[in-house]
Amino acid sequence: MKTYKEVMTQLQKRNFDPVYLLCGEEPLYIDRIADYIEENVMDEADRDFNQVMYYAKDTQPADVVASARQYPFGVDYRVVIVKEAQDWPSLEAFRSYVEAPSPATILVICYKYGKLKAADSKVFDKYATVMESKKVPDYKLSEWVTTCAAEHGFSIDPRGAALISEHIGNDLSRIDNEFLKMKLVLPEGSAVTPEIIEKYIGISKQYNVYELRDALVNRDEAKAYRIVNAFCQNLKTNPLLVTVANLFYYYNSLLLFLLSPDKSTMTQKAIFGYNKSEAQLRREAGIASGFSQTSLIKIISVLREFDARSKGIDNEASEEDLYKEMVYRILH
Repeated sequence: MKTYKEVMTQLQKRNFDPVYLLCGEEPLYIDRIADYIEENVMDEADRDFNQVMYYAKDTQPADVVASARQYPFGVDYRVVIVKEAQDWPSLEAFRSYVEAPSPATILVICYKYGKLKAADSKVFDKYATVMESKKVPDYKLSEWVTTCAAEHGFSIDPRGAALISEHIGNDLSRIDNEFLKMKLVLPEGSAVTPEIIEKYIGISKQYNVYELRDALVNRDEAKAYRIVNAFCQNLKTNPLLVTVANLFYYYNSLLLFLLSPDKSTMTQKAIFGYNKSEAQLRREAGIASGFSQTSLIKIISVLREFDARSKGIDNEASEEDLYKEMVYRILH
């Protein structure tokens, strides 16, 4: 099994394999590879005779195999791409072809939003190039946003990356598309600031969980309640469960730093994030030093309680009341 980078490196060198199986829960990398093959194997003028696209729900595997057996006309390769192969109950019909593929055809099978059945996976793992596209874990999403921005020629600071990941969530295709749209209006090398994010993506930089977090650690009670009141006006966008999880992760990182005997820059990066600048790391370390172990343990205990209550365990209060009570108990 190969990674996305490995497959793309080989494609860019024009080292093509006969069969590609692109599978997994994250569609972005599947689409990127399929699109690259579609657009770069041959010139546009040759595609009418030598390149064909199938959608699984509209065709049968046997028709795809028959197409893959045909020879190219006037070019080195014939390209056959199958989209949405997860709509087929099985890929068994490809077994004989995958074991002895046509050397003049590049067959690409896109299987999104899940894992292959064991029987299907076995033959492809042995004879084909398989790339599994996995979901990015939530705790690495901000780091991925930073990398994605750089791929599109932009820079973005951790606060902007966190803002995008928090509001868009684990939808890599949408995040990637937002940066594509920015390329139409921003020069290469631009810094994607919260103001730009607000203008071009429509995400407000003002009231988000990171603003709440800063208000809490700065003991700015008035601002914390303003933010919570704004959250309560749109609970679908700002569910308590997500806010609690974010705050828990943050306060837990402060406690881990306080308990660590090693306060070096490498330790700070490991705890607070490798994508943070040294100035940001010093700020987080300073915030941690402003708490006692006892106070952090108490706050983490409060957040555990509200995590359970937000899930309906031992709770009769509304989500709005839970929000306000949680902030009060963190601050007091």
